[in-house]
Amino acid sequence: MVVILLLLLAASCFADEPAPTATAPASTTAPPVSVHAGVDHPEVTIGDPIKYTVTISAVADTQLIVPVLSGAVGDFTITDFGDTPTRKENGRITVTRWYTLTVFETGHHTIPAPKVQYRSGSEEPHDVEGNEVTVTVTSLLAQDKTPAADIRDIRPPEEVPFDWRPYGIVAAALVAVALLGAGFYYLLNRPRRQYVPPPRPAHEIALNALNRLRTRGLIQEGKFEAYYVELSAIVRRYLEDGLHLRAPEMTTEEFLSAMARESRLLAPHRRLLADFLSQADLVKFARHLPTLKDSESAYEAARRFIDETRPSPPGATEGEHAAA
Repeated sequence: MVVILLLLLAASCFADEPAPTATAPASTTAPPVSVHAGVDHPEVTIGDPIKYTVTISAVADTQLIVPVLSGAVGDFTITDFGDTPTRKENGRITVTRWYTLTVFETGHHTIPAPKVQYRSGSEEPHDVEGNEVTVTVTSLLAQDKTPAADIRDIRPPEEVPFDWRPYGIVAAALVAVALLGAGFYYLLNRPRRQYVPPPRPAHEIALNALNRLRTRGLIQEGKFEAYYVELSAIVRRYLEDGLHLRAPEMTTEEFLSAMARESRLLAPHRRLLADFLSQADLVKFARHLPTLKDSESAYEAARRFIDETRPSPPGATEGEHAAA
């Protein structure tokens, strides 16, 4: 009986004590969408490229709206960007987008937290924000400011030496052109030598004058005095020009006396000349009226005298001259 009572007492005690309940671990459920940002090097030197990565984890079938950054983000310049393949694992998807950033200012620079929108089914879009990232940028110079490590100012530009060669070439060309022009001017304007024909032999001049006298027809017209005056003048000019005897300045007697002492005339030529001049003086001064035969004989005597006393051609013998 006592045992039964003890059992009932124990059962009543256990009946009043509440039954233990299972408790869920606190905060063990992952959010539908999470955003995490990070860099590959939180400390860089100025100008070094930085890889900035934004990783988005979301429940499968969640619609994500991920803005694309371009140009710059914060103090950083975006030089490149891209996406990695989407991964699915344990009912979630992981989207990763990366950017290449550069900055050229030292100090601590903060990359703003990325923002992403999402929605499930027909719900309104929700915003979720990631984390900020701080990057420390240091200078390339050594920390100790010794004179050897300081940046020196650039040297001033060197003065380019003046190049005289183009001017020398132009001057030489001008001198050459001037010399060529002077040469052409001299060639075009130089005094030209005029051809002066040699003087005609005195005997040719005398013979031509005799021919012209005959063609005038003075004998046929009865002008004997004019005919003999011209005939004697032709012979006297021939004596002066051909034999260099000053015949026109002498009377017939003076001239014949001078001819007697002249060795350049042979005795037959002196006699022929005396007969011709004497006959001419009779007509000119004594009013002698010659016949046509006398006039023709006087003409032939003058022509014969000129032919026989003319200078011999170079290289001709005395016999050849007489024959001519």
